[in-house]
Amino acid sequence: MNFIEKTKEQGVSLRSTFLGMLLITVSLMVFLLLAIVETIHSFNNLSLATDTYIELQEAADSLMKASDYLTEEAQCYTVLGSRRHLENYFTEAEVTCRREKAISAMEERLPDSGALNALKEAMKESVSLMNREYYAMALMLKANNDNDIPEAVKSVELSAEDQKRTPEDKMRIAREMMHDDAYYDQKNRIRSDLTQCIEELKNGTRSAQSSMQKKVKGDLVRMAVLIVIQSLAIILLLYVTTSLGINPLLQAVEHIKHDQELPITGANEFRYLASTYNTMYEAYRKSIDNLSFQASHDELTGVYNRAGYDLLKNGVDLKTTAFLLVDADRFKRINDDHGHEIGDLVLKKIAVTLMNHFRSDDYVCRIGGDEFMVLMVHVSPDVRHLIETKVIEINRDLSDTEDGLPEVSVSVGVVMCRDASSPQEMFHDADVALYYVKEHGRNGCCFYEPEMRDIPPGRS
Repeated sequence: MNFIEKTKEQGVSLRSTFLGMLLITVSLMVFLLLAIVETIHSFNNLSLATDTYIELQEAADSLMKASDYLTEEAQCYTVLGSRRHLENYFTEAEVTCRREKAISAMEERLPDSGALNALKEAMKESVSLMNREYYAMALMLKANNDNDIPEAVKSVELSAEDQKRTPEDKMRIAREMMHDDAYYDQKNRIRSDLTQCIEELKNGTRSAQSSMQKKVKGDLVRMAVLIVIQSLAIILLLYVTTSLGINPLLQAVEHIKHDQELPITGANEFRYLASTYNTMYEAYRKSIDNLSFQASHDELTGVYNRAGYDLLKNGVDLKTTAFLLVDADRFKRINDDHGHEIGDLVLKKIAVTLMNHFRSDDYVCRIGGDEFMVLMVHVSPDVRHLIETKVIEINRDLSDTEDGLPEVSVSVGVVMCRDASSPQEMFHDADVALYYVKEHGRNGCCFYEPEMRDIPPGRS
């Protein structure tokens, strides 16, 4: 027998199929998590490249602002002669040092880059421009006869010609040095270097961003593909589980409810279970058929007798079966008042009434005297109200005397579906519940509760 024929005959193993599909799903999940981590990493790199550009652009702007600030304070000093501007100048140049910090930031983030080289050129031009500013400051200090000379200016030596000039000429020359074309040409070269620096930053950032964007896009595409594949795998897993396990199980439930053999479909495990059940079912049906009608049924009422009940109780699922122990109220009085012949007719009426109010799948048994047992099979605990209603209708029909029989009522002790250890336990608990009904007025039903076990026996 080849593999395909064997599979058709025995079915696919649900366990192996489920484990295989689960392994595939978990593997896809791992790949998806890795793709997510990679995408986050790429996105972080993209954000870092943008942040770096912003930071370094701010550094370049800071150098330009510092240079402009030095120019402004130097020009104000030569025009106004206020020493405050001179002090502001050297505070920026020697304490704040924004230009040097900008260079350090660029060297840390982009060493050996075109942007750094352009920034250094701007710094070189700015330092060169400071030498011109120092000379103009030296002229102003000399003209004002100010001997409190900053350290950086002390090393400046005025030309012999400038030393001979009058204070007014020294001030005039200082102002001219700070405002002539040569000075602004040098300032423009600083701006030009800074413009080149920023352009280099932009180009580098665009390149990095473009590369990162491509990578992020690729990662997102991979994630989308993995998500689609994983979703398909989950759908396939659900389909396989449903077709091999759930659907056959639901079909089996319906067949069991209708007291039928199970179809051999679905997974290999379920096929084995169905085959085993069918074997047991067939044996059970044969055992039922082998009993003669007289042996399993009550001669007087036509319902199952005690022997039939003993057989049936061992073949039902206690978790889905309700045990109803039914007892005729004050039946002895009917026999005493009307005779045993009328008593027999009343028992027949009770049996017929019970059969009329329960399903054909349920079992009605006379287990002795005026005591009956009803096995409601394939039910759930939510049928309590239905049972209560049935008992009311049964007693209503039994109270009807149009047939010439005396009025009678029944008391019913009920044990609902549960995981009991044996049918004997279910019978005992139903008997306890029945006793409770007898002690509380008869003509009704009671559902067994564990606390009822403390009630002493002795019902009549």
